Amino acid sequence: MANFNENAIREAAYYIWKNGDKKYDCGMDNWNAAISQLRAQNAAAVLKCGQQMGTGKTNAAALYRGINLIKKGNMR
Repeated sequence: MANFNENAIREAAYYIWKNGDKKYDCGMDNWNAAISQLRAQNAAAVLKCGQQMGTGKTNAAALYRGINLIKKGNMR
């Protein structure tokens, strides 16, 4: 499970704001979107690592774990 530091979240939120419609009143929306984006990137990295290291059975288990972590929001 990854812990994202404040600077990583801040930077991701900035780029979401920069590439979006640049509303000044949507800071928390951008912050939460940044956390979700970082979680998804982390889950993708975990799945990729599992695919490179294991057998087909291990890949399926890694995929299942990754999907459940995303659904439950357990990845920080």
